[in-house]
Amino acid sequence: MSHDRNQHDVSRSQRGDHTRREFLKDGALASGAIALGGLLSGEASGQAIFTEWGWPKPYRAVSAKSIDWLKSKGWWPLQVAWNPLWSDGNLVLFVMQHYKLLQERGLEGQFPAFLAAGLMNEVFVPGRIQIAQAGSLGLLRIIDLKIPAAAPICFPAQRQAFLVPLDSPLKSLADLKDQKVLKRPAECGITIGSTNHLGLLIAAKVLGLREDKDYVIKNMGPADIITMPKGIDLVGIWEPNVLLMTEFRKNARILELIDTYEVFNGYSYIRGEIEENAPDVIQAYVDAFLEARLIARLKNREVLAAFTAHDSQRGRDPKLIERDAEIHVLNPKPTLNYPFEDAKGFWIDLETYQAGVMADANILKRRYTDADFKSVIRPRYLADAFGRIGWAVPKQPAFLPGNWKGEAGKPPYPAYGLMHVGKQEFPGSGDLVKDWSFGGRTFKP
Repeated sequence: MSHDRNQHDVSRSQRGDHTRREFLKDGALASGAIALGGLLSGEASGQAIFTEWGWPKPYRAVSAKSIDWLKSKGWWPLQVAWNPLWSDGNLVLFVMQHYKLLQERGLEGQFPAFLAAGLMNEVFVPGRIQIAQAGSLGLLRIIDLKIPAAAPICFPAQRQAFLVPLDSPLKSLADLKDQKVLKRPAECGITIGSTNHLGLLIAAKVLGLREDKDYVIKNMGPADIITMPKGIDLVGIWEPNVLLMTEFRKNARILELIDTYEVFNGYSYIRGEIEENAPDVIQAYVDAFLEARLIARLKNREVLAAFTAHDSQRGRDPKLIERDAEIHVLNPKPTLNYPFEDAKGFWIDLETYQAGVMADANILKRRYTDADFKSVIRPRYLADAFGRIGWAVPKQPAFLPGNWKGEAGKPPYPAYGLMHVGKQEFPGSGDLVKDWSFGGRTFKP
C-alpha cells in the first residue's frame, strides 16, 4: 500500500488550484443538471427520487450544531487527506472533490495530498487533518498511539505480487527452499515494514523458507523496485506498480501473487472526537464517498478525462490510470468498501492474524488483539447509507468469488481479488431490498 511505504509527500494541492476550480465548476454544473432531471423524473412518477447515478434526494445535511462544533475545534473547513496515487481511494476522493459532494451536504472540505501513511499520520495525530486514508499499518499506528478513531470505509484486496526478471529460472516461491534452483539465497527487493514485507513473512512461514539461508532481504523503495534492478532475483510490489511493470514497462513477470499469503486492506479513518460530538459529519463523508463511486460508475469517461488531466496525475500514463480505475473502481460492485467485522474471517480476525506475524518478526512492537480492531472498525455508517439507497448489506466481500472456500487468517488462500472476479453485475440477485434507479433504469429486488 503506497501510503505505508515511505514515499515522499508530493502534494500539489496549491499549484493545481486553478485547474481544480475549472473542473469543480464544470462538474457542479453537470451535477446540478442531472440532479434536476432526476428530481423531476421522481416527482412525476411518485416514486423515490434519485439522481441519474442512483443517489436518493434530497441530500441529508449536516446539522448546524455539528458545523458549529467543527468550527470551535478549528476544523473548518474539514481537512480530508487523500493519496492521488492510491488505487481506489485516489479516483473516488477526486470525484468527491470534483462534484463538491461534501458541500452538497453542508460541509466545506479541503483535500491536501500525501503519498505515505506516515506523512498523513504526522498531521492526523495532532488534529491538523481530520480524515486520513492509509493501509492497515497506518491505522495500527493510530491505535498504538491511543488516538481515538473511527474507520467507516475499507479499501480491500488491492493486488500485490512477487515479481522476477523475465529470464528468471524461478517458477514459484517454493523454488527458494533449500536453494534448490538458484543454489544460493535469493536476493529479495522489499520495502521493510510494508505490506509486501508482511506478505513475504507469511509466505516464508507457510512454505518453510528461512531468511538468510533461502533468501535475504534488500531494503528497497518503490522507485527502485519498479526498475527491476540487476542482481535482484525477486521483488514485492503493490498496484498499480504490478500493472506498470508487467503490462507497460514489461520488465518483469509475476512469480506468485502475494495475495495467496496476505490479504491487503486499507482504511479511511476519522478523528474519534468527531464521532463523539458530530457523528452526522462521518455519515456525510461516507455518503459522499459512496455517491462518488456511483458517479464514477455512470460517468466513467467524463470522470477519467478530468482525473487524468488533474495536476496530481501529471506524468502518469493515461492508459495506466484507466486500467487501474477499471480494476479498482469501475468493475467492482459499489458495495466494495464495506468494512466487515466477521465474514469468512474478514476483517477483524484477519487483521489480528496479520499484525501478529509482524509482531513475531519484531516489526510491530506489540501484539494487537481483536478488541483493538473492533474499537475502530465502523460498518454502521455504510450500512445506514445502503439502507437509504435500497441496497442490502452484503453477506461477504465483493472481491471473493461466490464459492470461495478459504478463510481469512488461514493461508494459503484460494484465488480471489478484484482482477479475479472481474467486472461485476450490479445490482444482482440479493443486492436490493427495495426499488433503485440508476442510469435511467429502475431495478427491483
